[in-house]
Amino acid sequence: MTMAKASMIALLLMTAGCTDLKPMEARIADLERQVSKLQADLAKSSSNATAANKAAAASASAASDTARKALSTAESNTAAIDALNAKIDQMFKRRPSD
Repeated sequence: MTMAKASMIALLLMTAGCTDLKPMEARIADLERQVSKLQADLAKSSSNATAANKAAAASASAASDTARKALSTAESNTAAIDALNAKIDQMFKRRPSD
């Protein structure tokens, strides 16, 4: 038996067992639709995550700037209070002359 005859016999045996492929084709088409939907959902989720990361980074940057400004204000207030306390201490150290 030649290779071509053996291939033909194998092909006939395989197709004899699979007479109705429509349900399988429908199921494959359904699975392809599900995969496409999942890919779209994944892309959307990835896009949403990227947007959330950008928003979080912007918020963190704004919070850092606010904290930096608050620290600067606190330091300048501390310096002003120290200067005022030094003036008050100097005022009380002076004695009125008679």
